[in-house]
Amino acid sequence: MTFSPRFLLDAFALCALFLSSGCVTYEYDLVRPQELSRRIPAGQWTVAVLEPLEYRLQTVDNHLVIQVWNHAQDPVQLLGDRSVVVDPMGQSHPLRTQAIAPDSYVKLILPPVLQAVYQSGPTFGIGVGVGVSHVHCHGGHSHHAYPYGWYDPFWYEPRYIAVYAGDENAYWEWDGEAGEARVVLVVDQGGKTFTHELVFKRRRV
Repeated sequence: MTFSPRFLLDAFALCALFLSSGCVTYEYDLVRPQELSRRIPAGQWTVAVLEPLEYRLQTVDNHLVIQVWNHAQDPVQLLGDRSVVVDPMGQSHPLRTQAIAPDSYVKLILPPVLQAVYQSGPTFGIGVGVGVSHVHCHGGHSHHAYPYGWYDPFWYEPRYIAVYAGDENAYWEWDGEAGEARVVLVVDQGGKTFTHELVFKRRRV
């Protein structure tokens, strides 16, 4: 396969733009509920408990990863029609109704990322960013090759967002450190309803 000089110039320009913008690093703070307020670092989980759920929080690649765990003996039902994510601009985004089995979790990522499927071997793409990826399959399992060999739960865990509704309104962007994002989850446990509201701020590090 050959590429025209214009194509290569455009590719390198996009790559330079991507790399220059990638120098900015963000982490997150949980600011409400106030009694659970804390910094959410990169590279390690921090845990906040709001009965009957446990929230595991971590900053990964400028995104906030939220695991919503159910440690009860019975399933917990996430009521998507009553739950919502409000982005820093004030727009509400839908979630789907989903059961959370005992000793399992569902995952939210703020801001959301679009799903992507990569073929085996090197791939080169131009869009929101430019990048090269390798996926190696051994014994039916996929392994992603990343520079420096670090473990990144954002990428190494299954790359889907279990809780977001499957429409374009579920996806949004977070512009720098502007505003706060609000997550409102309504869950049902054996006929008893719980409402959890968590508010997050983004900060540059």
